[in-house]
Amino acid sequence: MKKRLYFWLFLLLTLSVIVWKLYSNKKALETEAELSKVPRAFIPVQVTQPQLETLANTLQADGIFLPVKEMFVISETAGRVLETYKNKGEWVTEGDLIAKVDDELLRIELEATQANLAKLHKDQERLTNLIEGEAAPKNKIEDVQLGILAAEAREKGLKKQIANTSIKAPMTGTMGLRFIERGSVIGPGIQVAQITNLEKLFLMIKVTERDVLNIRKGQIVKVLADVYPESPVTGKVTNIGLRADNAFNYDVEIEVPNPKNTPMRAGMHAKAMFTFDANRQGLTLPRKAIAGSLQEAKVYVVVQDSLVEVRNIRVGGVYHDKVEILSGLQQADKVVVTGQLNLSDGAKVQVIQ
Repeated sequence: MKKRLYFWLFLLLTLSVIVWKLYSNKKALETEAELSKVPRAFIPVQVTQPQLETLANTLQADGIFLPVKEMFVISETAGRVLETYKNKGEWVTEGDLIAKVDDELLRIELEATQANLAKLHKDQERLTNLIEGEAAPKNKIEDVQLGILAAEAREKGLKKQIANTSIKAPMTGTMGLRFIERGSVIGPGIQVAQITNLEKLFLMIKVTERDVLNIRKGQIVKVLADVYPESPVTGKVTNIGLRADNAFNYDVEIEVPNPKNTPMRAGMHAKAMFTFDANRQGLTLPRKAIAGSLQEAKVYVVVQDSLVEVRNIRVGGVYHDKVEILSGLQQADKVVVTGQLNLSDGAKVQVIQ
């Protein structure tokens, strides 16, 4: 009897819980429906206006000097090195003899080829005379003519190989390295020496995506080597990288002369100091007002007091925490500077101070 009573009590309790749950869900749905009828609150934002300013900006970047001209001397022949004529550290002029490779066997083969060529020319002359007298078939002279062409090609190739046994400097500069000695056996493609010209140097620097937009090819730059802090030199931007590295920095090459009174070497550290567009008027906006990248910049402009409009703009240089606006905005425009995260075109906003 007690078990049956417990069963009915448990069943009654379970049904009560189910009814309560259904009632709660109904009230929640009714409340949500009522809330959906309430107008959404305006998104709070802060705005600013583009400012007309005198633009003057500087940039300092560290870098390393690299040679403008550097080249490996490569062997184009095979053989034993008979003699070397230039040592490490020596100045060489383009065309100077660096090393001589044994060419004895090549000269012997050249003499044999030339002797055979002379014989073929005589055979050609003799057969020509016989053909004119109809004493020899024409195919004989054709064979001789083909032999002459082959021998001439071989003679030309041997002369080139003999010329290649005289290894010469391909450029003017200092022989920084020499990889062969007298008696060395080398082959085609072997590195013989390295020549470096330090009359001019490249200063290689890295700049951020913000700063690279300010730099122009041909721009004049003040360069200060760490070893000569009181002796600046004038450099010129010769190349600007088109692709960022993994750290989102861009390579910039600056060509600088190498003064004789303050000689610099490859691998030395230096600073490049840029001055951008001094005393120029331009319209600026805080960098944080820009949504997206500077290459595809857009801003949110408040119109009709409470609506925002997405507007594409074109930006110029970056000046510390500000960006120059080239087109897309007027000085009277109200641009959202805080609160862009939740905005979309046509959103309702409330401007706060």
